[in-house]
Amino acid sequence: MKNIIGVLFLLVSFFSLISCSKDNDEELIEEKQYEFSSIMWALQEGDGEDLFEIKTPEQVFRNTGNTTKEIVINSSENVEESSQFFIDENILPYLPEEEITIAFPDVFELLSSEYKYFIGGRKAPFKNEKTHLPPDRTITEMISLAPSCELRNSSTFTMKKIKATYRIRFVEKEGIDSYEKEGKWEGVFIVFENSQTVINEIK
Repeated sequence: MKNIIGVLFLLVSFFSLISCSKDNDEELIEEKQYEFSSIMWALQEGDGEDLFEIKTPEQVFRNTGNTTKEIVINSSENVEESSQFFIDENILPYLPEEEITIAFPDVFELLSSEYKYFIGGRKAPFKNEKTHLPPDRTITEMISLAPSCELRNSSTFTMKKIKATYRIRFVEKEGIDSYEKEGKWEGVFIVFENSQTVINEIK
């Protein structure tokens, strides 16, 4: 009987230590101030690249005047590229107040199962929400539209959605402590555009 009581006492003590250790870790993160140190990228379960198409609304331009009119077509302004980080909610309250801007891998071929750093290139805020990005390139076309003519333009964009895993590291300000967290990231980008333009006489 004494042996059973002794074992139960050891088990209770063991789980109490685990609970205290977990609570202490969370308290340490909460009490200390951290700053962004580095981020690495890899392909893990559920990651990959998918291609899909977006058709933009037809654009109609009419020249009812007596002189030729220059028409500028920019279909890409109606297409959004985006970045979204999925961040562990437990660390959201302890992220640095200043905005963190992260370089992300918008080229799928650069990713592998091994974690790698990416320096330079396009960047996006480290936020737990979708961020719309300025286009990496602007696709414009200028057409001379004769008098009494109508121009109709329609475009289909091939898009790519990249899913990857990141491992981000924070270091203590004026200290030596640090911690790492993993999460998912999703980016949507333009691959290319297929544009069709038709000009007809206004009757």
